[in-house]
Amino acid sequence: MSWIKDFFIVLIVSFLCLEGLSFSATKLNLFLVNETPSLYVSSVGTKYQNIAYGRTEREKWGAWHASNGVFRQSKSCFDITMSFNEIGARDESFSDVPPSSLFLLGDSFAEGFGVSRKDMSEFLIQENLGLSVLNFGAAGSFGPLQQLLIYNEYDDLPHQGVIIYLLPGNDFTDNDLEVWQAIDQTRYRPYFSPEGDPLVPFYFPNAILRDNFVSGASGALKQFIKGNFWFSNALRSALMLMRGETQIITDNTYVTPSFYYDATELQQTNLTLAYEAVLDLAFDKNVLFVIIPAANDIKRYNEDPLSDIYKDSSWYQTLFSFKDRESQRVEILDLMDYLPTQPQNLFFECDGHWSPNGNRWAANIISRFVRDENLFMISE
Repeated sequence: MSWIKDFFIVLIVSFLCLEGLSFSATKLNLFLVNETPSLYVSSVGTKYQNIAYGRTEREKWGAWHASNGVFRQSKSCFDITMSFNEIGARDESFSDVPPSSLFLLGDSFAEGFGVSRKDMSEFLIQENLGLSVLNFGAAGSFGPLQQLLIYNEYDDLPHQGVIIYLLPGNDFTDNDLEVWQAIDQTRYRPYFSPEGDPLVPFYFPNAILRDNFVSGASGALKQFIKGNFWFSNALRSALMLMRGETQIITDNTYVTPSFYYDATELQQTNLTLAYEAVLDLAFDKNVLFVIIPAANDIKRYNEDPLSDIYKDSSWYQTLFSFKDRESQRVEILDLMDYLPTQPQNLFFECDGHWSPNGNRWAANIISRFVRDENLFMISE
């Protein structure tokens, strides 16, 4: 039976080598994902469950949050708690919403990924304008079709206008059936239908409704690996390559597509159809689209000699054509036009989301734009 002993020795040595190499590669930022496992992150919020227990996928719009819960979200560069109200929004109670409120649609940037409540752009806009902002942002690949579905569900809440965070970095692919069928067909989330009306949601037949992202053997295993082992960064980087989020050019050089520039015509058409449907639902309300550049979009913009060519794209032109709607006022704010001298400070060092500085930058620009354009009825 000595072969069994030899096998386990080889297995253990191989694992230790993999873990050691992954640790070194992470510290040298060689992976696409270079996160410190939560096991090695000091925490002041250990009394709360990990946010994976607070993310659900059981509503028709897919990604959402457990209602009335408080959860911990941590990485090597942040450690916060996130609380959700009675319907699962990251906000205070919606039981007594003033008619002057603004309805915020978006993904993790609207949700306030990685920042405390007082540092969220939604909270800062609220403070700047003196208006209540209802936060319907959600992480977990939350695209325009999902934003349409959740707005259709809750548009009866009192509000005078709508702010839509548009993140080209993933909003073109979040509800793209062709992209996701090769990634994960078990997630309960809507996709643009490949036949007929694309806004009639398509769900994979084997999609699983989830009360959290930990239940079940696969979910628990994923969280265990992510939270305890450095080689999870290698696995997650490989997954990004499989998804086409990053393409290898040479053995050690990567280029990340910028969907400001690179979205397909079908992706552009579906995105603008979904947002036009949101405008139809909000037919008597002013609407502000906020276009958000991710770090790779900014890099592409700064390096491309034809940096403004994305403004000729059909998605961009269609958004601006919404300004001609007769039934309502629509404004477009492209944050790419307001980049600071050091845009890297807008994002977390360990994560691609806005840092507190990035949230403040965006909130101040949005608030100033709203005031300058007299877009909503602002409290004085």
